[in-house]
Amino acid sequence: MLMFVVFPAIDLLDGKVVRLKQGRYDAVKFYSDEPGKTAQQFEQEGASWLHVVDLNGAKEGEPKNWEALKAVRKSTQCSIQFGGGVRSLPILERLFTLGVQRVVMGTSAIRNPFIAYEAVKAFGEERIAVAVDVRDGKVAVQGWTETEPLSPSDVGRKLRETGVVWFVYTDILRDGTLTSPNFEAIAQFAETVQGKIIASGGISDIEHVRRLKEMQTLGVVGCIIGSAIYEGKLNLREVLRVAEDS
Repeated sequence: MLMFVVFPAIDLLDGKVVRLKQGRYDAVKFYSDEPGKTAQQFEQEGASWLHVVDLNGAKEGEPKNWEALKAVRKSTQCSIQFGGGVRSLPILERLFTLGVQRVVMGTSAIRNPFIAYEAVKAFGEERIAVAVDVRDGKVAVQGWTETEPLSPSDVGRKLRETGVVWFVYTDILRDGTLTSPNFEAIAQFAETVQGKIIASGGISDIEHVRRLKEMQTLGVVGCIIGSAIYEGKLNLREVLRVAEDS
């Protein structure tokens, strides 16, 4: 069984570290204008992976926060999982050259699963993930600004057929709300897809992490935590200890 991994989130908007509430670009909270220092802090607290999202890129269709990403890469030895506007193989190549370990694709892979197939074939299944972002039971794309008439399970099954193994599952309406994850939806998606699932959205209590970790047998192998860490609701060191407990 894979080790359960906690990914502290670093969301980038115009070079700054921010959080959105429910994916809304009109509900932005600013935390730092030094992403590298944020990354260093998470590493000092014990993180081995970081989840970095280019919010400008997600909305505009190609990564924009290159300098901020370079600052994160330069400042830490943590592995980096990066997403936001990755819609072509040349962009993937550039990100891997920069030192990113895994890239999360979204809109492009959902609208054109063949590009996910090409990405996995070119770079390997461990380096490619697909974001399945869900609002009211449907999959959202284009930086969460549009919704496709597709269920998460349909998308997951189709992408598994292309060779995708890693998925980041986010419940948009819980993201940044400090409420709780949608455990039932996560479990249903994991059971259907039979891949490696990283859960995101609403994690705000240590018991949420424990409960997600108990879902490892279904394929839930990690979780992404953002607002709860930035707002002091969760202590990253404590969360990491829970994640590592056998």
